[in-house]
Amino acid sequence: MPAGSYRIYAVQYAERETNSSEVFFGDGRHEPMRMAYFVWAVSDGNRTVVVDLGFTEPVGTRRGRHFLRSPDDGLKLLGVDPIDVEHVIVTHFHYDHTGNHALFPRARFHVQDSEMQFWTGRYARQGAFSRSLETDDVVAFVRYNYDGRVRFVDGEAEILPGIRVLKVGGHTAGMQIVTVDTSRGRSVLASDASHYYANLEKDIPFPTLHDLPGVYNGFARIRELAAKPNLILPGHDPLVCERLTAVADGIYEL
Repeated sequence: MPAGSYRIYAVQYAERETNSSEVFFGDGRHEPMRMAYFVWAVSDGNRTVVVDLGFTEPVGTRRGRHFLRSPDDGLKLLGVDPIDVEHVIVTHFHYDHTGNHALFPRARFHVQDSEMQFWTGRYARQGAFSRSLETDDVVAFVRYNYDGRVRFVDGEAEILPGIRVLKVGGHTAGMQIVTVDTSRGRSVLASDASHYYANLEKDIPFPTLHDLPGVYNGFARIRELAAKPNLILPGHDPLVCERLTAVADGIYEL
């Protein structure tokens, strides 16, 4: 798989109504906003790496999210069958990134050491953290580890030539971002290291976090790694659907 030949696809599977105080640290305006939920496909036309797993419909319904479709239905519109996917990058263990793992029976899951350690450690049960995860998903990844299907990363690693993961922390203990070499230059899938374009552009963290200085360091790292600002892809911004090119219903290409 030659580096520089990848295309990146955002597959929207859910959405919800929110407000500015819930997405910008210290914001007291409560201005109405929307949040989009994506899974990502990085493909050269032959092999596809999936980034994040979304949440299942029962989990989304219980949490008041508007579920649009199962992520695998969106991936299949791209010709990607989850059964054939060999690599899934899990950027962190929050509930909207760890569901649907059962749809990928052949995949190896790439996870930061520190992320698994935190969510199986002493503080994970505290409400400030536990509200953001689904216990059953974390237990599933523990089982996948015993099955030999978790590939741990300690900081930085190449998944395939031209696709790398790098730990930035901040949002969670082992938050990782993904760099992808495309024909337009190096792109950065920021995931929840920057939920919205504005988090990064205005240096305003998202309120759910593990380490505030780490969030700012993550912002700096994202800017440093991206070849151009327009090659940075935030994790939940509906503007992704406007700034990328629509190629199918709810699917957008960088």
